[in-house]
Amino acid sequence: MRFPTSKRGEGRRAHSRRKFALGAAVCLLALAACLAACAPSTAPQPTDTNAAMAETGESDGGDADASTTGSFSTAADFTDVSTGMFPDIQRNAEFQNAGNRGCAACHDDLFTLDKNNGSFVHITNQVGMKKGSYNGDCVVCHYQKMGTAGNIMSENLHVRHYSSPEFVNANGNCWSCHVTDTDEGGNIIMKLFEDVKYDMRFGGYPNEDETDIHWLERHGWDEGTFSGVVREADPKLDVQVDQATSAEEDEFNILNFERIEGEDAYDQIEKSVNDDSYRFTVEGVGKPGEYTLDDLKAMPQTEFTAAQYCYVAGYNTAMFDNMPMKGVKLSDFIEAVGGVEAGTNTVTPVAVDGWTAIYPDGATDLQSYIDNDAVIVLERYGHDLNIAQGGPVEIFVPGTGGTATVKNLVGIKFSKTDNPPVYSDIAVPSIEAGALINMNTSWFDNDGVQAKVGEPVTLEGASWGWTFGDACNYEVDKILFSLDYGQNWTEVDSPDSFDPYQWTHFTMTWTPEKAGTYIAKAKAVSKNGVERGKDASIIIQVSE
Repeated sequence: MRFPTSKRGEGRRAHSRRKFALGAAVCLLALAACLAACAPSTAPQPTDTNAAMAETGESDGGDADASTTGSFSTAADFTDVSTGMFPDIQRNAEFQNAGNRGCAACHDDLFTLDKNNGSFVHITNQVGMKKGSYNGDCVVCHYQKMGTAGNIMSENLHVRHYSSPEFVNANGNCWSCHVTDTDEGGNIIMKLFEDVKYDMRFGGYPNEDETDIHWLERHGWDEGTFSGVVREADPKLDVQVDQATSAEEDEFNILNFERIEGEDAYDQIEKSVNDDSYRFTVEGVGKPGEYTLDDLKAMPQTEFTAAQYCYVAGYNTAMFDNMPMKGVKLSDFIEAVGGVEAGTNTVTPVAVDGWTAIYPDGATDLQSYIDNDAVIVLERYGHDLNIAQGGPVEIFVPGTGGTATVKNLVGIKFSKTDNPPVYSDIAVPSIEAGALINMNTSWFDNDGVQAKVGEPVTLEGASWGWTFGDACNYEVDKILFSLDYGQNWTEVDSPDSFDPYQWTHFTMTWTPEKAGTYIAKAKAVSKNGVERGKDASIIIQVSE
């Protein structure tokens, strides 16, 4: 479906960029300052295990708990300056060393790194669109403890890097991962490299108004940026939007807890499905008891498509997809099992691994789940759910972050309680505090998209907003695109006919007229006017 585009901000800045310093920078600042003072100047003599890792990045079979397998994809020496994906100019090489900074300078894919992390296996089974990850998908969980989410990683990462012979031998230091910046009070602070590299302030010139841009232009910076990134104020974009499903091989999956080898809970439930001994236990209804998968499939089935979105996803996330599913709507299920007693107000999904979502004891408000069209899902992509997908049974709540969805179910309970928690009551305070992202846009490509002058290049992505009740209603209204650091935006409507439970998928086709490095930005605006958080950014390299 193709829609005409309109322009924002002709001759002016349409949207002042929200000055957003990610909480991770605050948590890391004190540690980073200390590390700057104590960074080793010479490498220690490595142990036998670490010596092997320094050469290959892989353990030689020593203590798995003391080492990390495949910790680095590459380890370029920090003193071998590089511009990376940025223009090949002196500032990006000698004054920024842009190619040797940030997670991607050493790690091709942080999710793959997690899977090779010795004694620990991350819960992420597969990321969406097979994207490489950046640290934005990590810090939401790990810069502070988010409920049952992961540990605080700031100290872990600093210790791990400074005790790594590979990092130290490559002259790794604070600026391998960080940048210095100033806050609104003029105080010097440290941020993660990825939080600045996509902004005009990258390169050391923090202001972004037209006066500053013209100053740079008059002093020999033709693009009006220290980095030499090309700005195009009025790109000719052909944007198409739809609600296409994501391919199954591109879906995003998380197991609630890490899967280990041996007789874990996931193995047990998988075996019960294979030998037909699986039973789904239902309590608090007119017809309580144990139901087989065939019993569930004999109930009224609903086919639908909805976006799956991680509760703690970062900006430009890879933890995102749009899936076709089939199952029994919760309201139909209740009717099929004989109904519930008057006054029943609580539903408690029971998972094989003990997962309780974000609710105390897993209990939540029944009516809010019914109102948001919760479904007991049995199939995705036309086949039974496998274990990684949440099988054999999951409860899926459209319009919410993933924590409302409980996977690998073995039963469900209905009861009467005092004031059961509502999902939005738990999520909204975190959204208002900036700890969670209520609207998000993602590019499906990784940085370094290649294009040629005069030839069209097409980039793909999607936007989505939470739609759970009145308090969490962020249905996508428009998607905005910019090729000049957000000085001007091209608007594209998301039609009113679109399903708010699905993403708004887009393709953006652009024919560059000039060679150089560009940064494309995209973000969404909700139907109630909310425009929140950071833009999704991607680097495009255009050659003659």
